[in-house]
Amino acid sequence: MFSRLSFRKQMVVILTALGALAAVSTAALAEIKFSDNSGRAVVLAKAPTRVVSLVPSASEALWALGLGRVLKGTTIHSIPPADNDPPTLVGGFFAPSLEAVKKLDPQLVFVGGPHEAIRGELTDLEIPTAYLQARNLNDLFRNLKILGKIFGKTRRAEEISRDIKEQLDLIAQKTALLPPDKKRRVMRIMSVNPAGDYLTVPGDDSFQNDLIRAAGGLPPELGVKGKTVKLDLAGWQRLNPQAVYVCGPKTKTLEFLSRPGWRQAEAVKQRRVFSFPCPLTCQVSVHSGKFIEWLSAWVYGDYFAQKPYMVKPWSVIQAEPVKLDLSYVKKAQVLTETIQDFTHRTLLIEFKRPQTILSTLQGQRSGVAAVGNHYLPPPSWRLGKHGSLDALRARVLGVLGRQASDTSLLFTGADMKNLAVQRAAEKGLEVYALVTAGARHNAWRASVDEGQYVEPGTINMLILTNRALTPRAMARAMVTATEAKSAALQDLDVRSSYTPLKSQATGTGTDNILVVRGEGAPARLAGGHSKLGELIARAVYTGVMQALLKQNRLRPGRSVFQRLKERRVSLYALAGPKAAKGKTCPLGSSVSVGRLEELLLEPKYAALVEAALALSDAAQRNQIQDLNTFQAWCDQVARDLAGKRPLAPPVSLQNDKLPRPLAMALEALLRGLASQPVSLIPVSGPDC
Repeated sequence: MFSRLSFRKQMVVILTALGALAAVSTAALAEIKFSDNSGRAVVLAKAPTRVVSLVPSASEALWALGLGRVLKGTTIHSIPPADNDPPTLVGGFFAPSLEAVKKLDPQLVFVGGPHEAIRGELTDLEIPTAYLQARNLNDLFRNLKILGKIFGKTRRAEEISRDIKEQLDLIAQKTALLPPDKKRRVMRIMSVNPAGDYLTVPGDDSFQNDLIRAAGGLPPELGVKGKTVKLDLAGWQRLNPQAVYVCGPKTKTLEFLSRPGWRQAEAVKQRRVFSFPCPLTCQVSVHSGKFIEWLSAWVYGDYFAQKPYMVKPWSVIQAEPVKLDLSYVKKAQVLTETIQDFTHRTLLIEFKRPQTILSTLQGQRSGVAAVGNHYLPPPSWRLGKHGSLDALRARVLGVLGRQASDTSLLFTGADMKNLAVQRAAEKGLEVYALVTAGARHNAWRASVDEGQYVEPGTINMLILTNRALTPRAMARAMVTATEAKSAALQDLDVRSSYTPLKSQATGTGTDNILVVRGEGAPARLAGGHSKLGELIARAVYTGVMQALLKQNRLRPGRSVFQRLKERRVSLYALAGPKAAKGKTCPLGSSVSVGRLEELLLEPKYAALVEAALALSDAAQRNQIQDLNTFQAWCDQVARDLAGKRPLAPPVSLQNDKLPRPLAMALEALLRGLASQPVSLIPVSGPDC
């Protein structure tokens, strides 16, 4: 054929053919191929830009990889970090809404164990899925590698994997120093059943035991596999755990374990009954290295506090500058240190000339050359119990190369990586508020809650101005800052850790403030009616809001699911009729948790519950005289849900001790759902 064509035409044909081959080759190279954790092959034409994650650990991995922009939908159990906008919610982990997922037009959906049915439906709709729930630590590293490949983030995925492995290696080194007969039997308690006189624990094949082993513990050998296994008193006494832990509050567990027979276990006698945040205990995620450090340090705290079990030198390993544009500040920085093998951080502000300060931790002091705020990581919280505050201060100052005679520090359990630095300036006045805040574990309401000391969850505030504050102004600045902090907690609806159903928090019970006298024109007034007081309040308020967002992911406008959880209101305990013999999570009932979750995705029904939350707080303060109008709204919602079908009998939640407005709203939703055909209600199951 080519002999009949001119040379030019021959070249055109050849180049066209080569171009077509190149296009095919490029398309093939652009394809992304991998096998997910279920063993299925997944082929993507290109990196997706619209992703829905039904697996919380996959969502956390995407955020860690800096891919929050592609994450368009998550379950209600995923809360985004500060620098990411909240994705659309698509329901709970066990019963996500197919319709909610479809509305987001995803190019890829990450699924896990409970999602086989919805995965089939998505496949029928030609929406790609990938099983990315980690069942052990090896799966975690494999998932990171897959995500790095999908989104072109291979290097970042390797960095995250390396950081986790370094945390695991540290614990492996430390626990290797323990004599074999000092390794402790560690058990995760999933739930307790007082009526049945048993508790539930993970089966032998659970990832929970993988985490315990990585922490240097000895998990129980039950001879039974499964997510949860019943353990009676005889089994408990046979295993005799030396440390146990739960997810979230441990009050009910402690009450159960105080019973005769149960309390004879070594874990109870040695007070090694621990509680950890549920997002750490209930999944294998990019935060598992942190959890394993924490768990191991608490199980073996009496050993890890001793020098023979420390493997790293105590030293400052990094310094990052903090900008404070004040004439008397010599240097401000966040220092990262290794102390007792764990990573601490200190905000340290050094002055050109010694200052007078007023501190709620140390009172008034003169001749202070530096002030700061020191972060103790969770693994160190129990290590700190082996000495006084003075001993802790001496350890930290020794690493920093400073003296207690001219340095004043605050101490916190909030990470200095989450430090909020706020500046407020007007009419020649300038204020800096440097705030760390954590309010998950010991938030409290003044005048309501009892005085109890727990591990740090502190809101710490350092206040500096461009004025020379009089002693009066320094004291008044503390009052102004306290009022601003409480205003921020109120506006965020932060709940008391002790009475969450009825009380907003006013602080954490371990809050501290440090005010620096400063230099410049004298200032006598720092109260709310003064301009300087206004600026202090503004800087502190914004700082507390920002610090709580960074540390606890608390943001205004968060979902009704999160707000109910903060009040410890369990949808699983509410859905369906109350069963006898202590069963609080009935499945197969006329109203499932999945249907209730799906309902609350709709703004008009979420609004009913949100209104009930506000009314409940007002009712607690005796500011509501008549709930008849709200009851009429609730009744109308129940009728709307029932449609033309007869209303089911009224539902009563009186025994749950819920505030009346909240009970009214939830009763209406449950009654309306119970009036619908059972076929419309998806099956759900309990969360971790």
